[in-house]
Amino acid sequence: MSLLLTEHQAYDTHLNYIKCLALLMKGTTLQYNNSLQKAGLPDIDQKKNLIALTKKSLSDEKKIVDIDKDYSYASTSWLPVKSYYLIFNVLLTLEYVIKIQKGIFKQGHTKCVDEFTRKLQDQEIQFSNTILNQVFDQTILTHKVASGANLSSRTTDDDMYKMAIRKIAKYKVDNWKQINRINLKKKNDKTKFQNYLSNFSVSVFDFPYYMRIRSNYRDFAFIDGVTTDETADYFNTFFAFTVYFVKMLESLKTNLVNSRT
Repeated sequence: MSLLLTEHQAYDTHLNYIKCLALLMKGTTLQYNNSLQKAGLPDIDQKKNLIALTKKSLSDEKKIVDIDKDYSYASTSWLPVKSYYLIFNVLLTLEYVIKIQKGIFKQGHTKCVDEFTRKLQDQEIQFSNTILNQVFDQTILTHKVASGANLSSRTTDDDMYKMAIRKIAKYKVDNWKQINRINLKKKNDKTKFQNYLSNFSVSVFDFPYYMRIRSNYRDFAFIDGVTTDETADYFNTFFAFTVYFVKMLESLKTNLVNSRT
């Protein structure tokens, strides 16, 4: 198989994954199932300006891509980074409303993402689209699908979603191994890895973070071998996914703020 064909299949795969997620997010709502007491929220606007500036930056990128598709090549490279930071800061604000602890705004990325995955697993929060409520353990890493399912328009939303999360799960594992300098040829490292996998979990909340991480790696080279029409399509689809996700999170935040005040 030629390198060009391989790269294009990588593009089609990534596009199908983000199309699936955007479709699942569109019109979906998120609810919080625990009751909240009335309370003041003195630090609610801690990330307000940063969120507004990031939204504006993304909107400006979208306007330029709409004018000139050639610009989408550069935009697609950094879109996962801006998209993630927008979602991350909205998540921090949402977590603040739930816990009313100013220190939450200094919370690390993985801690924040893992906490929302935990909430989802424990049904503290639930998406109206049940496919998104799935939290997977290490078995997602070896989830099997029919050959070519990642490229087929006939693949069900649930199967495509599982493939997308499987890809993110592999990114998550790779990132953990790199950070912890794991060498699986060493007995101690192999034991650490097995312990890590025994407590492994992954959900849709991991997707923006690990796409941001992988945007700096070889995985994103698929944009090198496709047309500007195709990079524009990918940009617009990822942008839509971000808009739907943020809209849903902010709607939940508004509901919780109303409950608090």
